[in-house]
Amino acid sequence: METNNIPQSSDSIAVRFAHVLQLIIRGWKTIIITMIVVIAIAAVYIFSLPRVYESECTLLPETSSSSGGISGNLGSLASMAGIKMGDMGNQDAIYPEFYPKVVSSTVFLAELLKDQVTCKRTKSKTNVYVYFRDKQQKAWWTKMMPKGEEKKDSSDVDNFNINPTHISKKQQKVVDDLSGAIMCMVDKKTDMITVRVEVQDADVAQQIADLVCKRLQTYITRYRTNKARKDVTYSEAIAKNAYDKYIKSQTDYAAFCDTHEDVTLTSYQQVQDRLENEMQLAFNTYSQCAQQLQLAKMKLQERTPVYTTIQPATVPQKPCGPKRVFTILAFTMLSFFGSVCWILMRDILKKKQAN
Repeated sequence: METNNIPQSSDSIAVRFAHVLQLIIRGWKTIIITMIVVIAIAAVYIFSLPRVYESECTLLPETSSSSGGISGNLGSLASMAGIKMGDMGNQDAIYPEFYPKVVSSTVFLAELLKDQVTCKRTKSKTNVYVYFRDKQQKAWWTKMMPKGEEKKDSSDVDNFNINPTHISKKQQKVVDDLSGAIMCMVDKKTDMITVRVEVQDADVAQQIADLVCKRLQTYITRYRTNKARKDVTYSEAIAKNAYDKYIKSQTDYAAFCDTHEDVTLTSYQQVQDRLENEMQLAFNTYSQCAQQLQLAKMKLQERTPVYTTIQPATVPQKPCGPKRVFTILAFTMLSFFGSVCWILMRDILKKKQAN
């Protein structure tokens, strides 16, 4: 019995396969027409989309830990080796994992929109805001879509000084387009920062990627050195005040000595000693303030992060998308299998209706 079932099952499979192949041969016109229509629609769609270029920049932040220079150097070496060491002395609230949030924040993007870029395609130099608002190409069908009446807003007319807390609809669209064009990733093992920018112009992609990296470095540096810079400013004010008091006491002492050079009275001698003591006290105070100022400047330098550019932003030579060949091949396969499935389903329905 078992020996008879095996050829029967193989024969039934062969019969079904032959039947399916016969259905495909009969419906070749349907398959060809479906594939031609789908490929034509896919080709019109994919070739109507503007080409996009991608530029990438990679940074490695090297920060000085407050636990000492040795741990900071070891952390930098470990990062280069692909190992992340815990920062015991680091009191930062913004960790590298939060950098993508910083880049996508409205405050960061609003400042980036003010920067200037040069577009070789349009042979013009403009800011990022105007580039995303006017210089980006769009598919032809977007021009045919009906547009609602939009109220004119004076803040939308060549005004790229965006208030992050009060953004108009047009400005929000530009901010969203810029945010979608930027991608920031952080390697959790090494804290390596990778910034990618995708726009329709290769040179603009390189320029924006470079601007994002520079602004991110500036933002992080300002944050990490905020308290240290305040300490330096405060120490400078105290040292200047102490210096002014020292100069005043020195002037008073010199003036008194010049006007009472030949006087030997004890009362004048006491005034002279008092002025001399005040001058010496003012000098000591100024000396201590100057030392504190130097320490504050050293602390500021210690807190200032250093960035190593692993991969600078370069001008891409080839577009990264859309993938025209891949898209057409994918739609070709989908149209073929879809039409074959339709033929098989139609045959099954006919058999059910016949029964």
